[in-house]
Amino acid sequence: MTLNRSSLACAAVFLALISISSATDWPAGFSVPKSTLSPDGRFGVLAPDEAHYSDERPQNKLVEVATGRVLAIIQAETGMEQMNHGGAAPRWSADGSLLLWKVEGKWSPRALVLLRIHEGNVAWQVNILKQAQRATLIRTRKAQPKAYAAARDFNKGNGSAYPEGFTIEVTTPVDNEKPVGVPLAVHARLTPDPKGLEDFPKTAKLYAKLDAVVTADGKFVVEKFSASR
Repeated sequence: MTLNRSSLACAAVFLALISISSATDWPAGFSVPKSTLSPDGRFGVLAPDEAHYSDERPQNKLVEVATGRVLAIIQAETGMEQMNHGGAAPRWSADGSLLLWKVEGKWSPRALVLLRIHEGNVAWQVNILKQAQRATLIRTRKAQPKAYAAARDFNKGNGSAYPEGFTIEVTTPVDNEKPVGVPLAVHARLTPDPKGLEDFPKTAKLYAKLDAVVTADGKFVVEKFSASR
């Protein structure tokens, strides 16, 4: 059988993808999804399968695909390629120096971490989700203490999706398909009533907005904040 140039090119690409995904024998129950690979295929994120996620919740790791070397444990909630209400949605900068590790969730991401890679190592990582949540909660509690307490009490027991009784949607321009880069803008929007419940108490009505940036040296800097009833 004779292959034309087009067929040979397709075969070469296919073999390259196979070599990238199988260059390392990952531990049983783990893999590096192709969706997590850096632009040059050198790095990717190690993720568990459903059984390991349910049983152990091991944290994701940024790894060098060819050698299996771990560059960093991603300090955030564990993500898989496919999950209820979302899944892993990583984005790389064009030059592969920045990874925005995102795991989608219902009201807000389960994980949102920016990692800076320099000379084959992680220079820093910023847990954007936790930093934005913490900064928003602290400022909201100070600005509206009575409404804050009422909302927290009303939503008590709603779980991790409601930190301190609030949902906090955290977004970046990358969510709108803009390139990953620094400084990276971050926006947080807080509400205790994302479902718009008819019986939600007026005394607990509260909204807040926070705008921040992650700087080129990995600092999380708040630029604007406002809270209203």
